[in-house]
Amino acid sequence: MEELEYEKQKLKKVEDELKVVKEGEEKILKELPKKYGNNPVLLSNLMSSTATKIANIQRIKEKPYFARIDFKENGKSIKDKLYIGKIGIIDLDGKIIVTDWRAPVSTLYYDSNLGNVEYNAPDGKIRGNMSLKRQIIIEKEDVKSIYDVDSVSDDELLKPYLGASADSRLKNIVASIQGEQNNIIRKSIEKNLIVQGVAGSGKTTVALHRIAYLMYNNSDKYKANQFMVIGPNKFFINYISNVLPDLDASNAVQLTFEELATEYTKEKLSFEDSTKKIADITDGKLNIIYSKFKSSIEYKKLLDKYLNNIENRLISNDGLVINNIKVLEKDFIMKIYNETIGESIAQRLELTAKITANRIKNDDEIYNKIKTQMFEIEKSQSDIESKRKIAKKEIEMLKELTNFGFEKQLKKFLDISSVKAINIYKDFVNNVDKLYSKDKINIKEFQKYTIESLNKKIIENEDIAPIMYIKLILFGNDEFKNIKCVVIDEAQDFGLFSFIVLRKILSNAVFSIFGDMAQGIYSYRAIDNWDEIDNKVFEGSEYLKLSKSYRTSIEIMNEANKISEAIGFGRANPVIRNSGPIVKTKINKKDKIKYISNRVKEYLKQGYKSIAIIYKNQDKMIELNKHFKEQGIASEIIYKDQKNYNGGVCILTSYLSKGLEFDVVIIADCDEERYNHEDILDMKLLYVSMTRALHKLELIYENNICKYLKEE
Repeated sequence: MEELEYEKQKLKKVEDELKVVKEGEEKILKELPKKYGNNPVLLSNLMSSTATKIANIQRIKEKPYFARIDFKENGKSIKDKLYIGKIGIIDLDGKIIVTDWRAPVSTLYYDSNLGNVEYNAPDGKIRGNMSLKRQIIIEKEDVKSIYDVDSVSDDELLKPYLGASADSRLKNIVASIQGEQNNIIRKSIEKNLIVQGVAGSGKTTVALHRIAYLMYNNSDKYKANQFMVIGPNKFFINYISNVLPDLDASNAVQLTFEELATEYTKEKLSFEDSTKKIADITDGKLNIIYSKFKSSIEYKKLLDKYLNNIENRLISNDGLVINNIKVLEKDFIMKIYNETIGESIAQRLELTAKITANRIKNDDEIYNKIKTQMFEIEKSQSDIESKRKIAKKEIEMLKELTNFGFEKQLKKFLDISSVKAINIYKDFVNNVDKLYSKDKINIKEFQKYTIESLNKKIIENEDIAPIMYIKLILFGNDEFKNIKCVVIDEAQDFGLFSFIVLRKILSNAVFSIFGDMAQGIYSYRAIDNWDEIDNKVFEGSEYLKLSKSYRTSIEIMNEANKISEAIGFGRANPVIRNSGPIVKTKINKKDKIKYISNRVKEYLKQGYKSIAIIYKNQDKMIELNKHFKEQGIASEIIYKDQKNYNGGVCILTSYLSKGLEFDVVIIADCDEERYNHEDILDMKLLYVSMTRALHKLELIYENNICKYLKEE
């Protein structure tokens, strides 16, 4: 009780200090225009940084920190009591009030046990002794409890965080970062990472905290907008846009792969509904062989063959013609082009225009050629005025040749800025049969299938990489050269061709790639294993694992592990948190909706805030939602274009549930007929659905439950 009272008094003191700092910064903010009004750029920067300090203090006011460590550095007489929070706060005299969780010293809290310790600082290793490591639970500006610990990874200490409802879990994650997570978050910005994380291991959380950590510790080298997060869908982007500000990382660029393609190509592209496609696949309505082909490195090689001499087709065979006079043959220009070096065709053509112009400035042969042809044209005219105009044009042309070598005309002749990557891609598909010599696929049928889709102005996900690649070959990647760090979440759903294109477009960036092969529900277009991208794209990257699941209970994870092990992805290790047995219910079709409704009512009475009923496909969702309304249950159906989910009762498909989590999950159609144990995509969808549950999982079936979930 004595220590608890000490921490309560300390919190009040910190709150008072924060108030003083806030008032001081507000006073500074008011005075800045008077001091620096004559320097608008400096004034803007100072006002922005000061306003950020004030906003940060306001943001952490109710819970300024979550931990304390007592650390005495070797050679020093004073022991520092460091209070660690989401955002570091320094008073007006430069004294640290709250230590930022991203600061080097804070890693002692996450990684080290009591006793002699060390951590890496910018100036080298700092060694010393840590005599206390304390978790501090603060609610509504009051210390509720404290825990003196030797290791943050104690499962008992995680329970208060993991037992929370889905809507509040992320708010507390900084306080409960685990050793394996912290190791990934704090890896150097200099190396590419591939992180395989089991369901519930905190992949997305770690990915976002890594961005926040790297932004904080590299702020002297890189700006916030040089960091990029690539997410799987708009739902995810909206989700993280609410999380990143809490991590002081809101200015990172946040895009889906489709949005990146649109921004990069500057072309109007309409993308397919991937969720409809996966639904068609699961219903057996769609052949996926063409999707796999378009995502392959073999397809890229065919495109390379096609693009090998594309510039020759983009340039008119007529050569440079001015005033109906052929000044230069195309072959002459292309010979110079072949001598140039550049990052793109457009860059080489621009250089070709300059070199060609420089070479022909003093070329007597071209000079005489123009004079001769203009003389013949002038001779053919009958009236004086026409002859005079031609003579004038001759003088202008010869002057342009002598002074500038027709550089302006050459640039226009060689300009490809109006060329659309989508049109080049269509031409490639129309001609790919001339390049493809194997018989693995019916190339004519492939052409028909792809062209039909493109003519409807619908770009399949698998077409995005080749279109971006064409744009890259034509115009280069200047726009994204400033990006220094890229985090990709749900990376198991990207194809090899997509990774190659991302690596080339974001050529100056280091990548952190997060995913789970067991959740690769878009495997028809995606990589088969992480070795593919390590060997063929990010050679020498560091491979790391997140093997512990923090989301689900022991019972839920053990049940899901039956699926994971059966399809060859091994087990996830759950934390020591129990939720009671999994409920498996066999029920006839006509009673199912009523049964689900009654179960939802029971869970709502028990205080669960987020409840999901998951179907494999959409066919039964509307009927259930209608019944909920009749029963007075507030519910919503989550569709593919949904941007937000704010808790409550929802109904959704298995393929839309990926990346989400709920207090309660009811899988409404867990039959073997629906989830065929021999179909790996079915098993991945079932695994994803099961691992969305935090606290309760129910499996409902009509005839026979999926074979892997049968009781032994």
